Amino acid sequence: MGKIYRQAVMAVIINEESKVLIGYSPRDKSYKFPQGGLEAKENLIQGIERELKEELNYLLHHEYIAEVYEEKVRYPFPPDCHPVYMGQELSIVKIKHRPDADIIPQDDEFDKLIWIHPQDIGTYNYEYRSDAYRKALTICGLI
Repeated sequence: MGKIYRQAVMAVIINEESKVLIGYSPRDKSYKFPQGGLEAKENLIQGIERELKEELNYLLHHEYIAEVYEEKVRYPFPPDCHPVYMGQELSIVKIKHRPDADIIPQDDEFDKLIWIHPQDIGTYNYEYRSDAYRKALTICGLI
């Protein structure tokens, strides 16, 4: 059996200035959105809640979920990056940032977090994720 795309979820968190949150990952040596693979029997909301808590200690309140999109984006992994998956297929959850929420990187996933204007997405290094991220921001109506 050949490799497949891993089912995953990503958060597009938007603050009161209409900026989106990205972070620099020392592990990946590039910027990325908070995201991660879905675990068995986990729905999109459960998955993004878990990922935000694990990566950023961010507690998602459901009233701040702006939209969950049916359209997905995908990107391939670099060759020989993963033994099972050829890349990720991401569902997108658009979230309004709670001004009172703390965002604190929890592991080696991120070491720097920044808020950027969505149209500036192309000025940061996303490695092999660039096209998928641009498409995700288009789906969200941000670019």
